[in-house]
Amino acid sequence: MARPSKFQPAYCDLVIEHMAEGASLTSFAAEIGVARSTINEWMEAHSDFADSVRIAKAKCAAWWEQRGRELAVEGGGNAALVMFGLKNMGADDWREKQEVEQRTTVEAADPLTALLAHIAEHGKRIHDQ
Repeated sequence: MARPSKFQPAYCDLVIEHMAEGASLTSFAAEIGVARSTINEWMEAHSDFADSVRIAKAKCAAWWEQRGRELAVEGGGNAALVMFGLKNMGADDWREKQEVEQRTTVEAADPLTALLAHIAEHGKRIHDQ
């Protein structure tokens, strides 16, 4: 028998409040005493909570973006930490994008296949010519 869920509707507002200060979803899980995987399960089971998490992630990204703007204008602080926060919490807008185009032409001749084709066409081995 499964144990009852610890989910509470109040978590919808609490997750937004928690992450609006730049904290992660894992941090929220720790704050309320559950595993991060439990948060994922709740998002699957409760659409209102999933919507709240999406809002919370947007607020988290906004917090990190604000830190980045402050750092750019005022200096000081830890640029690496802000970059890390933006890339991970606001990846849709702040990821490092790399595009690689690769074209390959392969013309590998299989010697045995070539020899058999020649024999089939000419009825003798190549060196007998």
